[in-house]
Amino acid sequence: MKKTIILLLLILNIILFIPVKANEKKLILNDKVIIIDPGHGSKDIGTSYNDIKEKDINLSISMYLANYLEKYGAIVYMTRTNDYDLSTPNTNTRKRSDFNNRIKYINEIKPELVISIHQNYYKDSKYSGTQVFYKGNEELAKYLQKNINESRLSKPISNTLYMYNKLDSDVLLIECGFLSNDMDRKNLSNINYQKKYAKKLSTIIANFYKNK
Repeated sequence: MKKTIILLLLILNIILFIPVKANEKKLILNDKVIIIDPGHGSKDIGTSYNDIKEKDINLSISMYLANYLEKYGAIVYMTRTNDYDLSTPNTNTRKRSDFNNRIKYINEIKPELVISIHQNYYKDSKYSGTQVFYKGNEELAKYLQKNINESRLSKPISNTLYMYNKLDSDVLLIECGFLSNDMDRKNLSNINYQKKYAKKLSTIIANFYKNK
């Protein structure tokens, strides 16, 4: 009987000290508060190519990204979750009102990081790929840029961009690709690509914090 009790205690001791690997991925971002800002919405479609609208791609990638970041343990808020903007009804300055309400929403939450998702467009269709702009966390921006498209360099967000410079938090403005480029446009319009792209973004961000 005594030997049986000792054996049971040994087994219990081993079980208690086995690492719980199922939670490792979930805890990487450790309740970091992140706001995802899908650019544009409603009447403001952003850039476009025929019936392909930036606002729709922004939202889709953002929704997938939110889901993946939550799986890494982040607390995620979004400035929009459907096809609308944040402008005050019946305003004469819809765009400025949208910006001001996004700014207010983000600054009230005080996130560690804001990720703003957009698509690019340029008259010369040869340009392609992701470019990361940043305010605050230059190290994260460079890490993300290197791991998602090292042919480009991350850059500071311009002082002329009204919304971002009024935010109190670190910001990543991610131009995911160029709708003016045939291959980028084909990829970014594909739901499976959007999902894979969002997963890659989340993995890179999680790895950055994991290695800190």
